[in-house]
Amino acid sequence: MFNHLFKGLVTAVFFWFVNRYRRISIDVLKLEAAGYYLKGIQAGRQGLLSILKLWLAVFFFALGIVLLHAALFVGLYIWTQSIGAVALGLLALGGIYVGVIFAAACILLSEKSWMQYFKADKLVEELTRKD
Repeated sequence: MFNHLFKGLVTAVFFWFVNRYRRISIDVLKLEAAGYYLKGIQAGRQGLLSILKLWLAVFFFALGIVLLHAALFVGLYIWTQSIGAVALGLLALGGIYVGVIFAAACILLSEKSWMQYFKADKLVEELTRKD
């Protein structure tokens, strides 16, 4: 009889510890999940701020380009008194813009640039290196 009572007491204590450990484990998991949730919110906020900054930069850049062209148009017209010369000057400026943007896009979007930026070239070199 004492043996059954002792086994019951040990079993009850064991289950009490297991239940307590399980609650602590669940609390720790909840804390970790909350931490990841907060990091996700922070990353989303940073992403949104980056997008807004990019849009503001593009807007002010475009506004500056428009004002530059307006000033250039007025200045060339006052200087030459010829619409043809102004149009030719603005066409040349537009061609330069397109060429610079195309060259920058080719450089920035090349596979080599991306491999270097994300250090994937070093990873490939390390994996394919023969010892």
